[in-house]
Amino acid sequence: MEVKKRNARGEGSFKKNPDGTITHRKGVGYKPNGKRKTLTVTAATKTACIKAMKKLEAEWNAKKSETMIDGKDTVYDLCYRHLKYQISNGDLKHKSIDRRECTIENQIKGYDVGYFQCRSVTSVDIEQHVKHLIAEGKVGASSIIKTVDVLNAAYAWAVRCGDLTNNPVVPVKAELVKKISKISGKGANDADVSVLSEEELRRFKMEALSFAENGKRKYSAGLYCLLLVNTGMRVGEMIALRWSDWKGDVLVIDKSISVAKNRDKVREEDNHYVSIEGTTKNQKARIIQLTVEAKSILEQIKSEAVHYAPDNFITPTKTGRVNTASNLEHRLKTILKNTGIEDVEGGLHILRKTFATQMYENGARVEEIAAYIGDLESTTRKYYIAIRRKMLADGEFRQVVKLPVKP
Repeated sequence: MEVKKRNARGEGSFKKNPDGTITHRKGVGYKPNGKRKTLTVTAATKTACIKAMKKLEAEWNAKKSETMIDGKDTVYDLCYRHLKYQISNGDLKHKSIDRRECTIENQIKGYDVGYFQCRSVTSVDIEQHVKHLIAEGKVGASSIIKTVDVLNAAYAWAVRCGDLTNNPVVPVKAELVKKISKISGKGANDADVSVLSEEELRRFKMEALSFAENGKRKYSAGLYCLLLVNTGMRVGEMIALRWSDWKGDVLVIDKSISVAKNRDKVREEDNHYVSIEGTTKNQKARIIQLTVEAKSILEQIKSEAVHYAPDNFITPTKTGRVNTASNLEHRLKTILKNTGIEDVEGGLHILRKTFATQMYENGARVEEIAAYIGDLESTTRKYYIAIRRKMLADGEFRQVVKLPVKP
């Protein structure tokens, strides 16, 4: 019969196994994910178990001290400890790590709240920090909301771990988000979603396809930009495409490439940033049916490609290396400038938004558009479909809400 009894000091339990060995179990607090941590050792005798447990417990305490919040830790320290935990736990993609680090460095470090001891921060302090960011006017609403999200996530983690008992962000988060959202309120002539008008799109396509006097294409990335505006892909998804992903009438989109900080850098000559291939955003892998125009663009790219083996990239740089979003951003700006529409904002993302809006105006349902471009329905409706369109009214271009067309 199994014998099980508590430790004499009330720490853990001992169990005698059928083979005569002893198993000692002891609770030592909480893991970084908030779950209880229990150490287990098995040895020939109770004394041996106690000795092994002390060694194991010392190792656990040393490891936990790296993430454990103490009385001297500031809000800045807390946010970085949480980020470090997320990295080790594989919770964030590389680009997301960079963005979160940027938020901590730019919207928390250097401000009063960043220097406060995290245990002493109140909801009023959080409100004051947000109020200061809004008044400062250095960043937009989305960046301030990200700051609130970073603070909330860090405090929630510390509470879950048992290091803190209170999250000061929770009581005021909803009201803060509401207040921050007012910053991005639209005026009568402001675009709800920035897209190219029909005339701008026509001129853009002509310019992107133009040739120089020597008979060569004027823009090396002109076809790449047209592929984006005819598929609604994210730029990272396009950069990751290989010729094996093009299956005639359809295109397989199941990966993405982004540039992130090289956190494994050892030598000074190592690159500061590296291209990293991963899954698509939100894991929205998909196979899309191509339009006639999109197929034509792919055929033109292939006919002019130096390398088009199955594993070669479809949209590489001139030297055949993997492309980057920043490189293509520069190419797009040049095309837009020469088209005479350089005042549009949004970078490469405006091409994705223009495609989604065109689908909507052609009668596609929001859920169909979301599935095609690989995003959530709520995000697609809010950020990718322009209801106000640039139109000529009384001799001026204005953002006008078009009269709905009856089916």
